[in-house]
Amino acid sequence: MDILHHLIRYVPRPIKNTYSHLFGDKKWFLVVNAGRHLVDSVMTGEAPAVQMKVHHAPPGRFWADPIPIVVDGKVWVFFEDYSFASKKAVISCAPVSADVDLGEVTTALECPYHLSYPFVFEHQGQFYMIPETWAKNRIDLWRCRRFPDDWSRERTLLDGVSMGDPTLHRQDGKLWLFGTVSEVKTQINDELHIYVADALDGAWRPHPANPVVSDRRRARPAGRLFFRDGHLIRPGQDCSRGYGRAVVLNRVDALNERAYAETPIGRIDASGLPGNRGTHTVNYAGGLEFLDGRTRVRREREQSLEEGG
Repeated sequence: MDILHHLIRYVPRPIKNTYSHLFGDKKWFLVVNAGRHLVDSVMTGEAPAVQMKVHHAPPGRFWADPIPIVVDGKVWVFFEDYSFASKKAVISCAPVSADVDLGEVTTALECPYHLSYPFVFEHQGQFYMIPETWAKNRIDLWRCRRFPDDWSRERTLLDGVSMGDPTLHRQDGKLWLFGTVSEVKTQINDELHIYVADALDGAWRPHPANPVVSDRRRARPAGRLFFRDGHLIRPGQDCSRGYGRAVVLNRVDALNERAYAETPIGRIDASGLPGNRGTHTVNYAGGLEFLDGRTRVRREREQSLEEGG
């Protein structure tokens, strides 16, 4: 099976497109968990006591990469909002109610090119976003002028670098930017790189140990780094048998300007929801756990739904 998935990576795009037309598109959805967090169940071995609510995009679209943030005591979630018709995504957002319903979905950021993984964060009283812009071969920082839907491009953090799922982490007075970088003979999911800066508007330096992880089973980021029981945890994607198969929890054992080390300690797979085929993001805010999942939807079904409504 591993050989088969390895070979699929090199199948010509027309053949892949034909397969997708016959068997359907991957359609991602959002999940909000108000119960015991899945990550805690994984780390403690306790049975999950989840209170999950699934949120599907309207016909012709999918939602993925949920990244929440608390603003004025209210939880908001930003996410990739992909259109099958335009074959690109915008960044959308919505408030999250106490019973984990989504409020009105608003377009937060739209560009002529594809956007995903809207890494939103607060820094020195300002809200910022670092979306994935793989096709532009750069990593841009956006500043919020009016929350939640007015953003201006502040600066380019890294130029000439295509990075998958750029993820910022603040520690020891420095800023650490994690993401997968595709180099010669490697794929976007294969190798994790780190860049470090002393300030958000400072110069970014590549970590001397790059690539710090060379393993498509856990390299690509899957959400914010977070602490549990005194340990720093880095979520990573298991892409060994297809993109976004599961989330691997990696304990960070060393993070400094000389070394990086991590140890896989558990995983969140797709088994918690009937019909789910994968998950590749996990994040937290306001006591809630945010994940995504995916199903496969026949393209003809998508088209008929669009035409009907």
